[in-house]
Amino acid sequence: MPGAAAPGIEKQHSEKRRKPNRILMIARLPVLYNFGGFAMLLMPITCRLCREIFHICRCCYRGQAYCSGLCRILRKRQKHRQAQRRCRQTPKGKKAHREAENRRRQKLAGRKTEINMDDATSTVRLRWFITMAIFAHLLCSKMKSGFEKPRCRFCGVCGQVVDRFPPRP
Repeated sequence: MPGAAAPGIEKQHSEKRRKPNRILMIARLPVLYNFGGFAMLLMPITCRLCREIFHICRCCYRGQAYCSGLCRILRKRQKHRQAQRRCRQTPKGKKAHREAENRRRQKLAGRKTEINMDDATSTVRLRWFITMAIFAHLLCSKMKSGFEKPRCRFCGVCGQVVDRFPPRP
């Protein structure tokens, strides 16, 4: 067939995708099976939003400061609101905000008047849901922390807790 790829090329691409990363597998073997008394080192980190202490291994550590994606997003929104509030206190920020509001009002005035049939409680329920999700996250993490060995938050390996990772050899 003129438009089909050669079978040998297809096979090479599929083999490349299936090939496991042997370096990562070998690096984690002592950790998963604990050969020779070697244990994975875990570093405790305090979440900057909820103040929960979580552990992370050297393999997964990328400078994380938050225990979950939810905490990271909520903190980012909080910081953005604070920055907007500070900006709106300056004369330049007040002017930009005023002009943006005027543009928004003009755009709304140009539309046809429609009856808004939205449920007024939907936004309140969303806030309630986010609050309950944070509360459940904190409650579950506090309950788990007393009964389990320390584990990496991201990959789940058990290990020994240290204050700092030692320098690499």
